Amino acid sequence: MDPLDPALQSTSISGVKPLLTLAIFAGVGSFFFGALFTAIKKGIKEEGWFKFNQGKEKKD
Repeated sequence: MDPLDPALQSTSISGVKPLLTLAIFAGVGSFFFGALFTAIKKGIKEEGWFKFNQGKEKKD
């Protein structure tokens, strides 16, 4: 399958640059995924989103 951009036809697809780009995007993506996961855990625990601890709160 030919690339859509004719400029990509003259460049090599293999090499260090694609792997470096993948590593950068994976690092940035994992940071934001970790922040999202942490925010959801904090919301469930502190804000009582799903009311898992209703029995414990009533006893206090």
